[in-house]
Amino acid sequence: MSHRTNTPHVAALHSLLFVPADDERLLSRAHLRGAHGLILDLEDAVPESDKESARWGLPAHIDRLAAEGQYLVVRAGSTRENWETDLRAAVRPGLRAVMLPKTERPGQLTEVATYLDGLERERGLPAGSVGLIALIESPAALFALTNLAAAPRVCALALGSEDFSSALGVAPTPFLLTEPCRWIALAASAAGIGSFALPMSLAVLDRPEALADAAREARELGVTGALCVHPAQVAVVNAVYAPGDAEIAWARRVTDAWDAADGDGSGPGVIRVDGLMVDAPVLRRARTLLASANAAGHAVTTDHGGDR
Repeated sequence: MSHRTNTPHVAALHSLLFVPADDERLLSRAHLRGAHGLILDLEDAVPESDKESARWGLPAHIDRLAAEGQYLVVRAGSTRENWETDLRAAVRPGLRAVMLPKTERPGQLTEVATYLDGLERERGLPAGSVGLIALIESPAALFALTNLAAAPRVCALALGSEDFSSALGVAPTPFLLTEPCRWIALAASAAGIGSFALPMSLAVLDRPEALADAAREARELGVTGALCVHPAQVAVVNAVYAPGDAEIAWARRVTDAWDAADGDGSGPGVIRVDGLMVDAPVLRRARTLLASANAAGHAVTTDHGGDR
């Protein structure tokens, strides 16, 4: 069985925007929103009466958006009957990952991964080309994070803040959601995969300052990105995750000083930059930051007006 072949790409994405898979107007403009990836949603965003027509139209949308260079995810239904039907409609060239909602057991992911094995063979796709994003929406899932992150094909963990808080019978406040964000960041980092979580409700659309604060906190916790439900959220998240000028300047000073001290190519061991000790872990952080800065230009927002 194949494993996380597209993990490096997912970990470099900072914004994933949900788009209802049945909304032709939104789908026609989705590639203009500046999101690093799009989640074509066949679950909550599509009424039951419209799911069949949404599945029927999905292949054309995937083909068109993939041709625009978009990283595409499909959120499937949570029951086996639903996700099998959804995957038969979705799996084709251009699909990069499937998001499975209400994930609580590794066995759920293994079943989906096995089904994907068969679809990839049937459709001539490279083995392991479609990853899995496990959507964490209950307290029970938190206590299985290590095993969920290690399941076949899993390339990221994500927090469903509304369902998670609903399972506890409380509001999706930062006080509640900060700890799940921390756990998800730790489990994802340990597994070498991506993480998408915010310590605030995704339903809040009119408080960009609060969203920016939440994204900064998530970034400081080690979360690699955020889910977005409205285009206006995308620019805020991208701005927070983009390295700032001061960070880039620091990283360049560190790498330049290291290279200057590395006369024989064996590494200087430890150097001093700006009054701080720099050793191999600090150097890795500086190089990662520069790589992130170089990659940040791949998603340029050309249209993020107030409406969807």
